Amino acid sequence: MSKKSATVTEDELLQRRISHAHWLSDMLQDPTSTVSLTVAAYADLLDELLHDVALEAHREHRTGVLLPYGTQQPPQRPQPLPPLPGTKGATDVFGQVHPGTATDIVTCMHCGRKAQAGKFAYHLEKCLARGRGAAGSARTSRRAGV
Repeated sequence: MSKKSATVTEDELLQRRISHAHWLSDMLQDPTSTVSLTVAAYADLLDELLHDVALEAHREHRTGVLLPYGTQQPPQRPQPLPPLPGTKGATDVFGQVHPGTATDIVTCMHCGRKAQAGKFAYHLEKCLARGRGAAGSARTSRRAGV
């Protein structure tokens, strides 16, 4: 009797699954149903994902980043650009050379002297006597009796 009841429940379970499959098939036939729209949205997402993966693999293969299957080589860091012939100093990604300090000429608004932009802060400290030399210049003026 237990075998027969187990078989009956298996048959009922199979019939329920078949009826669910028919219902799903009928819902997919109607393009305005929620089921059909959901499946279409997931299909579009899957297509976009596969397209992105294929483009990325193609790009990596063309640039040489993607190694052939089965080869194992540690990824190498990109090397900096070598300096252009006849130039000194570091170059940026476009190959232009930039000096270590700014070489623009700036005019001091206090004394009118011209100084390089990279050394203007030092000049301004000395010019306004507020830097390290301020205590020394104060001592000098006291000694002179001013």
